[in-house]
Amino acid sequence: MVRRIARLPDWVPYELKRTAVAFSGTWYQLSRGERCVYTIAAVNAVVFGMWQIPRLLPFMTRSFLHNPSSGLSYTMLTSSFSHSELWHFAFNSIALVSFGIPVANAMGVEQFTAFYLSAGVLSSLASHLLAPLRPALILPSLGASGAVYGVLGATMMMFPNSHVALIFLPFIPISISHAFTALLAYDFAGAVLGWKTFGHIAHLSGGLYGVGYLKYGTDYWKSLVNKVISYRQSTK
Repeated sequence: MVRRIARLPDWVPYELKRTAVAFSGTWYQLSRGERCVYTIAAVNAVVFGMWQIPRLLPFMTRSFLHNPSSGLSYTMLTSSFSHSELWHFAFNSIALVSFGIPVANAMGVEQFTAFYLSAGVLSSLASHLLAPLRPALILPSLGASGAVYGVLGATMMMFPNSHVALIFLPFIPISISHAFTALLAYDFAGAVLGWKTFGHIAHLSGGLYGVGYLKYGTDYWKSLVNKVISYRQSTK
């Protein structure tokens, strides 16, 4: 990386090059899991910033907001990186960094990336398919909450003895198993009763996916990796 920075054209300011070198040194001192999670958070930040530009609103509404009636399927993925309000972006970013880094370090970045993306898509898909059961809830949606719930479920499965603390009650540690169960119960009630406060179906499906993946999906991932390795070796 330093060599690449050194080869930048002369018109690039020296101060900028020096800053880039300092940043690259800090960046590569991080674990691969940290770099993976921070990259996802950075993508979320860029998309959040794009929402704040009025001229981009038509494009953002079309491409980063999942509307079940739009006929677009790719927005089930893009909407998982999308936040238009600061509080939504901030809460999901804090949760992603807090829980995502240990999970990414334990899984490995390749598996974590696949897991995170699939959790986001699956939670959007579940919300899309189940929304017609309550027509009043067929509303456009966005946010990384479904994927973050998946990460939270994976954290509970991988680190069952860990504790969490609420932002407004930081001095009271809560067992992650109890906290996660309470969140799922709240979202189950919200999905059944038709509350519109949050995307309860997406939250519930993302959390259950995280638990299910850690219980069954990791073996499938290992099998898939072994098949890929065997295929590469056979084609050498």
